[in-house]
Amino acid sequence: MIIGCVFFLFIASCKKDNDADNQPVPPSVLDYMPLAIGNFWVYETYSCDSGGVNCVSMSMDTTKVTKDTLINGNVYFKLEGKNIFTVDPLFLRDSGDYLVDQTGTIYFTSTDSTQLFGEVVITGQQGDTLFYWYTKLIHPAGQVSVATGTYNCLDMRTSLYRKEDNFQIEHQTHQYYARDVGLVKQTSLFVNSLTVFKRELIGYSFASH
Repeated sequence: MIIGCVFFLFIASCKKDNDADNQPVPPSVLDYMPLAIGNFWVYETYSCDSGGVNCVSMSMDTTKVTKDTLINGNVYFKLEGKNIFTVDPLFLRDSGDYLVDQTGTIYFTSTDSTQLFGEVVITGQQGDTLFYWYTKLIHPAGQVSVATGTYNCLDMRTSLYRKEDNFQIEHQTHQYYARDVGLVKQTSLFVNSLTVFKRELIGYSFASH
């Protein structure tokens, strides 16, 4: 009987271990933004009308992870290259499944689809609200097609509301991230004219591949 009990416990233990091994590993934020030195992404940027339909190519630029560095006791990866409006480098790291910079600003999360990020209210001289916006993870966002292919993406979607629309019209911008690829497509706009700028992936390479 003792031998039988030991055998049973051994089988149960093995089964428990196997079950644990077979559990799928949930994706992390770095699955959607692979940060490793040498990784790079090539984008084409367009200027479009307010409907985002008629677009003119403006530039082609490369974003590259050039090094890692220690800031306030945490390791960040430096991304160099032109964004839609800036050429300033980004310093990013994974902080509990949030992609953050050295100021704590959250750029992306792959799991938190309930919280609002980057809430901003702009007021006029009389203290009245002119416009406001917030960002939220849309999970899943669906498929996004660019020059390098079609990807299942998560969307860090920003919703903008303006006084001149009586805060009744939602204007959206997007940051689409694909697993094992990174930022696939990004849009932005001018608040007053609603002119749209978009940035789409046209090539990428990972140093570890």
